[in-house]
Amino acid sequence: MQPPPERTDVLVSVNDEHLERLGAVAEELRSAGLKVNQVMDDLGVVTGSIDSAEMERLSAVDGVASVERAREVGIPPPDSPVQ
Repeated sequence: MQPPPERTDVLVSVNDEHLERLGAVAEELRSAGLKVNQVMDDLGVVTGSIDSAEMERLSAVDGVASVERAREVGIPPPDSPVQ
């Protein structure tokens, strides 16, 4: 039995010319394998996760400007010596 594919969290930016059809672009991203977490209408960004091996498929969706791996940012606790 093979382990499940590794999923990667991504941020997909939509071209300005396609912002009026952001919902349709999000549906096309779903069809390309993206598990959509959030559609940010004001920013023209769709967040979600996809099998790492399938990430390139997202760039081929009409209206996609860029696809980036999501990054985590951490802030140390208030009592930490590094601020």
